[in-house]
Amino acid sequence: MPAPLFQRPDVVVKGKDCTNSLTTLVNLGGVLQNKLVLAAGEEKELYYVLGVSESLEEAVQTMEQYSNRDRIEQALLETKEYQKCKYAGLHIVTPHEKLNVLMNEWVKKQIDFCIVGKKGVRDNLQIAVALLNYRQDRAKEEIIECLRHQFKAGHAVLTWYPYDAIRYSDQPFWIIWAVCELIKETGDYSLLDMEIEYQDEGSATMLEHVKAAVNRLIEDKGKHGLVRIFFADWNDALNITTDPDAESVMLSQQFCYALKELSALIRRLVDTGYAGYLDEQYHILRNAINEMAWDGSWYMRALSKEENIGSKDSKGSKIYINAQSWAVLADIPDEEKLPKVLDSMVSMEHDFGFPINMPPYTEYSPHVGRMAGMLPGLFENGGVYCHATGFKFMADCKAGRGVEALRTLLKIIPDSEANPSTQSGAEPYVFTNCYSVHPKYYGKSYQSWTTGTSAWGLMSLLDGIMGIKRDYDGLRIDPCFPADWEEAQVFREFRGTRYEITIRNPSRLSIGQPEIQVDGSHISGNLLPLFPDDRIHRVEVVLKPISQ
Repeated sequence: MPAPLFQRPDVVVKGKDCTNSLTTLVNLGGVLQNKLVLAAGEEKELYYVLGVSESLEEAVQTMEQYSNRDRIEQALLETKEYQKCKYAGLHIVTPHEKLNVLMNEWVKKQIDFCIVGKKGVRDNLQIAVALLNYRQDRAKEEIIECLRHQFKAGHAVLTWYPYDAIRYSDQPFWIIWAVCELIKETGDYSLLDMEIEYQDEGSATMLEHVKAAVNRLIEDKGKHGLVRIFFADWNDALNITTDPDAESVMLSQQFCYALKELSALIRRLVDTGYAGYLDEQYHILRNAINEMAWDGSWYMRALSKEENIGSKDSKGSKIYINAQSWAVLADIPDEEKLPKVLDSMVSMEHDFGFPINMPPYTEYSPHVGRMAGMLPGLFENGGVYCHATGFKFMADCKAGRGVEALRTLLKIIPDSEANPSTQSGAEPYVFTNCYSVHPKYYGKSYQSWTTGTSAWGLMSLLDGIMGIKRDYDGLRIDPCFPADWEEAQVFREFRGTRYEITIRNPSRLSIGQPEIQVDGSHISGNLLPLFPDDRIHRVEVVLKPISQ
């Protein structure tokens, strides 16, 4: 199959001149052409200064500033040093070289791009939590900015630019989750006392923002005891227009996850009364999910008066992957249900990822909303939704399935074996939001760069597979290794401590008991000591079989 047109431009291949043509959605790119005539032995230098200006006058001033060769070379050195320092807090080495290049270079650039290109509470909080792994100050700024767009009643805008205050139900969950992760990363409990304004009126401390989010989700429960979906939850295109009281199983599971996380934080604030309240709310909601949303082999996606969505008895689509992955992450299924949930996710597997729902809807239904109006196999109507696959491989790690987690990650990485860039049309170095399985657009990528897949891709490898997990008490080591990995390394800066961590897996385990030495001394447990001394501390981890 010949390479796509944009990969073999005539300007280069045939030596033609640029024509000042406009770019299109089909052929995105920019070309700057210079022609040089050199005499024998002659040398000339070209310098390119790339950037964004608000006006032509500012652009001209900038070019004048960089018209001097020495100034340009100085600026280049400054830029290189800035970029090096910006990303220096995290470095990963695995047996998979492509993953190394992707995670150490391109994913970080993509996450930076997302934090600028997106202005939404849900989106930017996910990106910010991934950013905590190597740019903590920038991530903190973004989390605080998102809290400013929360309403006093606890919910938040979908996006603040452009402004969209349609009632999506999931924003409070992401607020709780991100603040918990921020405190784990920084260890700075004083942040909870920071005064932050609301979107509509007044201000409150960061902790009061979080409590407002908790109250919102509790007050939003419907008749079955699950959280109502309103216009939509995380899945923007699932709009149950026929039932304003429909309830979201996925969001209810996410809320369970948040309740457990927040309870652990509150106990460290010695507020046992509120922590106990959160524990009680978790058990109430977990029981309601298991009683009302269990479908025999998997969890339904939403409950509605017309029919439940994502059930074996549903019209059209029968199963949604998000209701399974978040069930695992939030410890919803018991020992009997868990294997069925994991099997149900495996049953959804496609060559290059996992569809968000199966089978696709073949005709529009106002009961399901926008996603049912999409072509079958495209976007959120049965497409391989890489962002949702990100939740799935974190669930794999939670369940101790390291081989499955890596296999899932490798399915959706850029330029994968099953869906190379020549087929997908996406750049071979950035995660995309989704791939089509519709025959006419098979494998095609939609919305690369600005997607939360980048955040979950990084977290899946670092937090999930490598098991380098921030915790309120410090950094914990809890790997979920692919059994064929013998060794991997991580350099991670955490609370002023610089760790060089080597994980060895001589017994080829997925789940093992980590035996840890720090600077040559054995430690008990898997919590690393803190050394805020600006020295590199070497951590040796050996996975041993778990003793019965």
